[in-house]
Amino acid sequence: MNEQVVEIFRKNIIRLRKRYGCSCKQLSELLGCDSSYISKVENGRILPPLDKIVAIANFFEIEFVDLFKD
Repeated sequence: MNEQVVEIFRKNIIRLRKRYGCSCKQLSELLGCDSSYISKVENGRILPPLDKIVAIANFFEIEFVDLFKD
């Protein structure tokens, strides 16, 4: 995966999570994973699979492609 795409994605997750007042724990519960998973996403170490990306977008009420827009 292109490093720039991962960087944009991780920044958008952080921004949205803070805007909505959502903790890593809350987001991880939504995705059915532990909070360290969200930490790895926000640190750019992993990119979630498509089903989790769609779940994140639905949670924040945006289109999933918007998570990849700068």
